Amino acid sequence: MNCDKEDVIPLDMWEQLLKYIPTKEDVQLLHEIDNDPEVIATLNRADRYFHSAVSIYHYEERIKAVNFRKKFDERVKAIRPKMRALVKASTEVVKSTKLKELLTLILGFGNYFNFGKRGNAMGFKMETLTKICDTKASDNKLTLLVYLVETVEQIFPHLDDFMDDIPHVPIAAKVALAELKSDVSELQTSYRSLSMECEHMEGQPLLTGAKRFGKAFKVFLSEIRETMDDVEQMMGDMKKKYTIATSHFAENSSIEPEAFFGYFNTFIQQYFDAKELLEKKREEEEKKRKKQLAAEMSQASSPTPRGGSRPISPLIFSTSTSPIPPELIADLLPSLEVLEQQDHDLLMGDLFAPGPDSVESTAPSSHGSMRRRRKRKEVSKTATLERER
Repeated sequence: MNCDKEDVIPLDMWEQLLKYIPTKEDVQLLHEIDNDPEVIATLNRADRYFHSAVSIYHYEERIKAVNFRKKFDERVKAIRPKMRALVKASTEVVKSTKLKELLTLILGFGNYFNFGKRGNAMGFKMETLTKICDTKASDNKLTLLVYLVETVEQIFPHLDDFMDDIPHVPIAAKVALAELKSDVSELQTSYRSLSMECEHMEGQPLLTGAKRFGKAFKVFLSEIRETMDDVEQMMGDMKKKYTIATSHFAENSSIEPEAFFGYFNTFIQQYFDAKELLEKKREEEEKKRKKQLAAEMSQASSPTPRGGSRPISPLIFSTSTSPIPPELIADLLPSLEVLEQQDHDLLMGDLFAPGPDSVESTAPSSHGSMRRRRKRKEVSKTATLERER
């Protein structure tokens, strides 16, 4: 074997060869017919392939060695980004001051709402982050998460971009730690097995192809030694940083990154959803405000009906510094409107009542003014009696 340096055989073919390696039982049966050419000639193509394979010294070890060399770069390329994401995400969640302040704010809300029961908590499980959106007000119109977002935007705006401090969390939330450890362990095992096989082949100088195999793969092992050291170092650093991160948030170090970083990632997504919901709510309120303002302006610009008057609002008489409460003013409004109408009618009667054709007769008489005052007193007494009743 020339170890397929020229990549004559495709990678998927090597993977198939690895799947169909003869078992020990197959090897034993096939060796029984080594000295019987007639039986060998009657074998089908699959059995003839097996018979040829078992005649190669350390056939299985050689197939595994070639497969390891061909897939090494691909496997390292898949492993490194996962480890790097876990290292960075573990560091980010521990060092982020914005995340710390936001979690402190959430803890404060929880202690306030649970005052007297569980309101003295020193912390909470990270799983709680994913349940904030489920905590609703009594009218089911506002969630705690929406209230949190609104509070952050109005009072703590510097925390609104906390997710920028932990950019690697979404990537780390997709990493299966058990699978990653298995991949690295398999890589290390294959490296050690190939090293042992090279040493074994060097001890077989008279074996056909042994010298060529040892020479080719010893060069390969020396080329990847630095990469293997880097992978092993990253793996150790990843385990250390991840353990620090989980213990920092009072979680068990055995928890999977998919769960641990998943809490933060889910919270980030829910936070964005709450911001979008709040923005839509504000847009709807702004539309209602503009619509109401347009209606009021339209009503204000419409002419006052002849012989009548505009409705009187309690706010005309009641201000923030007024000692008269708006409720009492609202009770007095009917009486005030009646007085206004009576005064208008009496004034019109005085102005247009028949009399002498003199200039003085066209002006309101003092008798008309007295009548209006008496009429107002009568209406005021009637309104007072009705309130006392």
